[in-house]
Amino acid sequence: MAGAGVLGLALGLELARRGVETVVLDRGAPGPAAGALSAAGTGLVDPQSRPGPAPESVRDLSLLSRHLFGDWIEALEEETGLPCEYDVRGGLAVALADSEEVILDRALDWQRARALAFDVLPGEEVRSREPALSEAVRAAFSFPEDGQIHPSRLARALLLAARRAGTLVVGQTPVTGVRVGNGFVSGVETPAGSVRAEAVVDAAGAGAGLLGGAPPLPLTPVRIPQLLLDAADDPDRLTRFVHGTGCALAPRRDGTLLVAGESGRGGFDPDLSAREAAGLLSSAARIVPAAGGYPLLAARAFFAGASPDGGPIAGETATAGLFVAAGEGRDTVLLAPALALLLADLLTGQTPPLSPAPFSPARFGL
Repeated sequence: MAGAGVLGLALGLELARRGVETVVLDRGAPGPAAGALSAAGTGLVDPQSRPGPAPESVRDLSLLSRHLFGDWIEALEEETGLPCEYDVRGGLAVALADSEEVILDRALDWQRARALAFDVLPGEEVRSREPALSEAVRAAFSFPEDGQIHPSRLARALLLAARRAGTLVVGQTPVTGVRVGNGFVSGVETPAGSVRAEAVVDAAGAGAGLLGGAPPLPLTPVRIPQLLLDAADDPDRLTRFVHGTGCALAPRRDGTLLVAGESGRGGFDPDLSAREAAGLLSSAARIVPAAGGYPLLAARAFFAGASPDGGPIAGETATAGLFVAAGEGRDTVLLAPALALLLADLLTGQTPPLSPAPFSPARFGL
């Protein structure tokens, strides 16, 4: 497998649990760095509270993944002894204007059709629950079943669990190409030599689809800016994550507040300009005014690859034995349990819990 990010490690772990001999290769250190801001993104498990447009198949996958998340994390923590900080405190989507409230309300019709749980709270009530919110918040939609996790801690636990289960995870070893003969995969090429394999999975994140001998993937690189603020001294700091116009705010157990901007295009530069950081902080302060006075601890961008139709590309390509696990955009953490299960089922000839057809590479002629 190419790629030792959250999805690659989750799949490697699932395969190892099934007794499949698995090797995961990564160009850098295996697993996203366990730093303040992770390459794994925000860690939001939020299929409901980010109610933007999405294909129905992606909504099904997202809800399945959230359903799996609690038991998945419990097993990880039991196997490793490492806390992942999974909190199901719910999430909020806030409106600062009547027009925003109307847009949010209309976007929730699909949830009403599925009888999913959410509440509509007037501004005064939501501020009684979250005093840090601005007086400008007119209303909020509350999603009690959504949650969040510390992505770096998750990545560290996945790496340890995968290795303990028997997965060989090798860093500093990029996959440069796929070996194919007579239409079948036979392994991969690396700077250290070739590795034989009966199946190969391209799970290289934003760099997926760039392997020699493999078809290019129709991925658009997306760049998500992030700030980490120190809110520990604020007794009224947020207790649950909030989606608002221009950003999402995710409080962590250590008193820090993660601010994530909207996805955009901008190459692969992890550094934020002063203007970019100031704009993101301004968006956060519109929702939580105190955020403008919190100490800034870190600023960087993380990267992902998004497919043209907004759904992940997961499954076997026209080249027998060559699988893809990519295109999930900023939802790598949210979708990891479900995608790992779906792909492991496909790789081992079992029936996935939901139809894999909407995610198949074949929809892009691959």
